[in-house]
Amino acid sequence: MAVLWVPITIYLGLVTWLCVAVGDRTSWRVGWLMAVGGVFLPLALVVAFLVH
Repeated sequence: MAVLWVPITIYLGLVTWLCVAVGDRTSWRVGWLMAVGGVFLPLALVVAFLVH
């Protein structure tokens, strides 16, 4: 289980940086839309894998 935390932390850091950069160049709504798709979908897959 601890093996999953390192890639998740790195992924969330990179996605957060990307969403902030996109939101800064376009609008905060586009940044939030990217954040929802980019953060919560893989997080939901990890939770589903752990529950299964």
